[in-house]
Amino acid sequence: PPFTRKKHVTPADLRLPRMAPLVEPGSMRPDVALSEACPPQQRGIGGPSPISVLKLSQRAVLVDRQSRIGFQIVHMAARLLPALIIYGGTVGLLVCAICKYRWGVLLSLTLYSFYMFVMSFAFLIHAFLGCVKVWMNGHKNWYAEYCYQMEKQERPEERRMLTRQEDSQDEEMGWHDVIHIVMVPSYKTPMEVLEDTVDSCKQFSLAKTNLGLVLAFEEREAGIHEKSAKICERYEGQFRFILPTFHPPDLVGHLPGKSSNECWAFTKLVDHLDKVHRIGAHDPRVVITIIDDDSELHDRYFEALTYHFLLQPESTRYLSTWQPPICHFKNYLRQPALVRISTLFATLNELACLANPVDCHVPYSSYSLSLILASGVGGWDPEYLAEDWHMFAKCNLVTGGQVRCRPIFLPLLNYTPEEETYCGTLVSRWTQAKRHALGVSEIIYVISTMYLAVLEVETFKGKLVYLWRLSPLLGKFSQVHFINGMSAVWNVLAQLVIHYYMWRSWCYGSPLERGSGTCSLAVASATQNGIAEEQIVLNSSMVWAQQRVTAAMALISILSGGFGAFYFQLVKDRVEGDVNAHCYLRYPLLHWARVELEVSIFGLLSSFIYGAAPLWIAVARIIRSVQFTHVIAGMAGRT
Repeated sequence: PPFTRKKHVTPADLRLPRMAPLVEPGSMRPDVALSEACPPQQRGIGGPSPISVLKLSQRAVLVDRQSRIGFQIVHMAARLLPALIIYGGTVGLLVCAICKYRWGVLLSLTLYSFYMFVMSFAFLIHAFLGCVKVWMNGHKNWYAEYCYQMEKQERPEERRMLTRQEDSQDEEMGWHDVIHIVMVPSYKTPMEVLEDTVDSCKQFSLAKTNLGLVLAFEEREAGIHEKSAKICERYEGQFRFILPTFHPPDLVGHLPGKSSNECWAFTKLVDHLDKVHRIGAHDPRVVITIIDDDSELHDRYFEALTYHFLLQPESTRYLSTWQPPICHFKNYLRQPALVRISTLFATLNELACLANPVDCHVPYSSYSLSLILASGVGGWDPEYLAEDWHMFAKCNLVTGGQVRCRPIFLPLLNYTPEEETYCGTLVSRWTQAKRHALGVSEIIYVISTMYLAVLEVETFKGKLVYLWRLSPLLGKFSQVHFINGMSAVWNVLAQLVIHYYMWRSWCYGSPLERGSGTCSLAVASATQNGIAEEQIVLNSSMVWAQQRVTAAMALISILSGGFGAFYFQLVKDRVEGDVNAHCYLRYPLLHWARVELEVSIFGLLSSFIYGAAPLWIAVARIIRSVQFTHVIAGMAGRT
């Protein structure tokens, strides 16, 4: 099999893009303190990377006192920025409203509402397009599609890629040459849930020859070695190999959590591939997929991933990550209404972002990337909480903003946090929301590392190009967090300003003639307060726009929530429980109507509890520290 070829594939064998490197090719690890617990990750893995990367090491870049002081200033400013925007912006608007600078407040809130309307409309359109793409991709024969694409190109050398060549290193990479490795970080997950996750990987048609499984356990979990032995025994012979790893507790520089676990597991994986399978750290055939331990991959995901990996041009293949839409519907039937609304919008948001071609999407929860990219950037960092966002940010920062996340529209189902009781489930979802909100600390990492890059890049043009390429990533991080933090608050604030603080300075557009229409009281009151009729006209126009934009956003939220009912129909066969036992789920239109009703009643409250409030807490916490312990959310059966 291609897995055991006698000869290493070296970087010289690759025909990678001749990118304009910002510095000479090398390795890097952009963090504050290098961990001694992952030796291969110090300045790269497996030798020089075939991908041009920046070093971005504080030791290498901050060589004088001035640069170190500048870094500390930028780092502290980045830690204060989210709190200043969310707390400072909201308090500032309230103070201006109370102090009668109300038209400026209303103008700011109206501009924000227009921005939110545009975002909501884009969300509605792309959520619908995403559902269509999921429906179209669900039953594709990806190998037949691959053969068709190769034949269509009518190139003899590409048609040879369809033939599996065992002994030749000169042939192009083909379908059977791609090696998949699934890494599953796990901690205190019930055995049956973990087995379901492994079963979904086993559905790959070439699992026995072309898929390796890495079970990344935590050493501190009681009875973990017995649990590992049972899984390895049950699935013996089902995969090319099964590699259990055990992340030791209390390693220097390792924060307990998913990222540090993957750091350790990746180190062990690279060593295992080299010693047992004679596969180098920069082998172009290997694709790594990270999934949570409660995830169920689509039965054709790896075929689709192989298809997209091979058809991606070599100039971008090793600068890409791939992600399926994350669908939190596995325990949908047991979710309380508040949690279910949050689940629907989180699921639809991921789908809409993947379907939006201009969105700078960031991988969430589960994703795939080449071994070349993972090794080139030094693997996963053990001292960060948001493992998925951090890895993507790191890949972009070291490559000058060249890495992209590409969609594979085959949904991955996983669980929403759940406990044995109704209230316990609500609290568990709140715990998860607070952990997700701490991802705002990645803004600090991005801004601080961009400062290091500006110091490292030698030319002024190179600095501008780097900042330009990284601006979409920084904008995406800011948009996700600040919108979540302000949408449920600022829209309410706008109504407060209109109906309480400004009742004397606007009307409902009636003729501005004293003594006639509903504006007579407004004009008389405004005159007493020194407000001219022209100001009333301006205020009334902004109120008119604000009210209609707010109504449009509410309508879009209700309609887009209804798309969740359609999305559910596409994956209902993979949901736990008897779907047909619930009458409203048997009929899509009835399910749609129920979702619309729940969104209308609980939408704003759910947005505040699981979106705004956790972020307001998070932006205050990151002022003191940017390192947090990974707090696992509840799961039925998890102890």
